[in-house]
Amino acid sequence: MGERREMEEGKTEEEIVGSSDSRHIKMLDALAVCEPDCLEINTALENSKHRTLSILSDLYDRELVGIIGWAKQIPGFTDLSLNDQMRLLQSTWAEILTLTLAYRSVPLIQLARLKFAADFTLDEKQSRDCGAIELYQTCCHVVERLDNLSILKEEYYLLKALVLANSDVRLDESHSLKKFRDSILSALSDTVGILRPTGVLHQIQQLLLCMPALRQADQVVRRFWSDVHQQELVPMNKLFLEMLEAYCR
Repeated sequence: MGERREMEEGKTEEEIVGSSDSRHIKMLDALAVCEPDCLEINTALENSKHRTLSILSDLYDRELVGIIGWAKQIPGFTDLSLNDQMRLLQSTWAEILTLTLAYRSVPLIQLARLKFAADFTLDEKQSRDCGAIELYQTCCHVVERLDNLSILKEEYYLLKALVLANSDVRLDESHSLKKFRDSILSALSDTVGILRPTGVLHQIQQLLLCMPALRQADQVVRRFWSDVHQQELVPMNKLFLEMLEAYCR
């Protein structure tokens, strides 16, 4: 991905640091450092007719652990109350994980495969076989949006943080959320301005237009895993169930 998405205009991270507000660079630097690594599947999972679902369930659960740690490292997030922090995560985790999945899958777009882990991808046939075709198609749509944008990793980092801050859930301290969201928007604007000096407004608009597709994916992801749980097809770990059941849009 790094080779494919080289910074436009030859800008380096050092040049970005020297060109923009230090607060916004602190945001970008923090996001670059705390981006979770791509997981590998748990080889200890039993072989069964629902093995694909078992792998996906385990990956989603472990990814959830990762985004909780990720969020806590974003400048401004821990300024929110603990209740508000949890509400944001409960209301946006599906969008965040969909964006992460889509970004990792962009290099595989010609193969029409979704990269759920470093050693596990899913194609249309596999998705249909395990009952996840709607989830697959919805996520592929987001992949196409990101590919059309030629999204850079710095834009992805900031868009992902913005998804976390863009929840419409009711919070105790809405003013703190606004401050948090505004800091991310400012960092995004500055970063795009440096990376794409001739098309700033257009790129920002297109990035923001990805968010409705992520919101749609949120519904699909939650509905899919709720059905899996209700049908008791595979075991689902406690954290995954708590996040799934805690909030419905």
